[in-house]
Amino acid sequence: AGLDFRSILDGSLSWALVKDPRWTLDAATGVAWLHESRTDGTTVNDPVGNLQLLSRIPFGTAGDTTQRFTYYPDFKNTSAYRTEAEITAQAAMAAHLALKIGYLLRYSNDPVPGFKKTDNTTTASVVLRWKSDLPAPGR
Repeated sequence: AGLDFRSILDGSLSWALVKDPRWTLDAATGVAWLHESRTDGTTVNDPVGNLQLLSRIPFGTAGDTTQRFTYYPDFKNTSAYRTEAEITAQAAMAAHLALKIGYLLRYSNDPVPGFKKTDNTTTASVVLRWKSDLPAPGR
C-alpha cells in the first residue's frame, strides 16, 4: 500500500474483560513510535497509539472464531489514523493441526498519495498447535 518499509516500537498493556467458557473479550492499549519509508520518497516518524478489542467464541471442542477491532490514532497528525477489523474461524483437523480462514479489512484515513484508503485480505492457513498437558507454574 505504498510502503517500502514500516517498523513500530510498541509498549502495550492488555486486560481480560470477559473470561467465560462461552466467550472471552480482551482489550489492549498502548503507545508506540511509527516509522514508515514510503514509495513516494517521504518518511513518517510519528508517535501513535494502539486501542484493540479481541473476542473469542469457541464452537464445540474443536474450533473457535475470533473477532478483532484495532484503532491506531496518530498523535502528531490526527487525520492519519488507521483501523483494522478482522474475523477468523479455526477448526481442528487432527490433534495438532487446524484449518484457519480469515478476513481482514484495513482502513487508512491518510494513505500514500495514489493508493486507496481501504484494503482487504482473505486468508486460509494450516495451523500447527502445541498445547501442554501440564498446568502453568504456580497453579
